[in-house]
Amino acid sequence: MAFGQIMKLKTAAGLQIELAPFTREEAVVFVGGFERHSISQYVTSRVQTKETEEEWYDAMIKDQTSCIWGIWAVENGQRRLIGNSSLTHISTEHIRQAVSGSIIIDKSYWGKGIASACHKARTYFAFEQLGLHRIKSAVLQPNIGSRKALERSGYTYVYTERNEKFVNGGLVHVDYLECLNPADWAWRQWWGDDRPPRKSLEARKKTAAVLAWVRENVELA
Repeated sequence: MAFGQIMKLKTAAGLQIELAPFTREEAVVFVGGFERHSISQYVTSRVQTKETEEEWYDAMIKDQTSCIWGIWAVENGQRRLIGNSSLTHISTEHIRQAVSGSIIIDKSYWGKGIASACHKARTYFAFEQLGLHRIKSAVLQPNIGSRKALERSGYTYVYTERNEKFVNGGLVHVDYLECLNPADWAWRQWWGDDRPPRKSLEARKKTAAVLAWVRENVELA
């Protein structure tokens, strides 16, 4: 599967973003990116060198259960790779689900609505293109901004794993969230005869609004 469908969009602030493939050579932008922008506290990252990034890239494009996009900022006609977004562990049998993740390595692009816009486009792809029932995501507790971005896209909190990750010399709790496909067919299959809790019903409305926003604002290439 490797790369997902190209999607072009604008954030609420008017910044043009593309979710699109990137080459092996372009992937080296991620080397040291976490440390350069002091964001290693928010991620559990492998040791990064040019060689490890190339190995990661080679493995990623062969993985038939993953789908990844480069996050490109387009300014003054120039494209700049500022991060990536992904769906991994994609299952299309029985429980149709995937695990989502995003990282914006350049801190100067934080707080501009990019992560939220990318979450929305990725959610659309997962539900409308792949027909998944659920998307799961994990967030280190110090990364409050990422959790809020997910919740704005219809994700709901499920549970916390205490002391789940060792980051920067200390143990960190991890919050787990999920987003459910709001379509009637998926909703019926997921819940069956059970009554969904109020938070899930509220999240369903948010996710339906997200999908409607993507249909109006995202160009699929």
